[in-house]
Amino acid sequence: MKTKKYLIAVAIFGGVLFLAQAANQFNVDAQQTSKIEKNRIKVPARG
Repeated sequence: MKTKKYLIAVAIFGGVLFLAQAANQFNVDAQQTSKIEKNRIKVPARG
């Protein structure tokens, strides 16, 4: 019974770490794409 509780705890902890890493990677990708979009837009000097 003790081993089962430990396995469940480790599985939950691993899932939380995986979700945190995936969310962080998504935020990094979103920041990079927004930077690229900002650099592509050129405003005319005398527009």
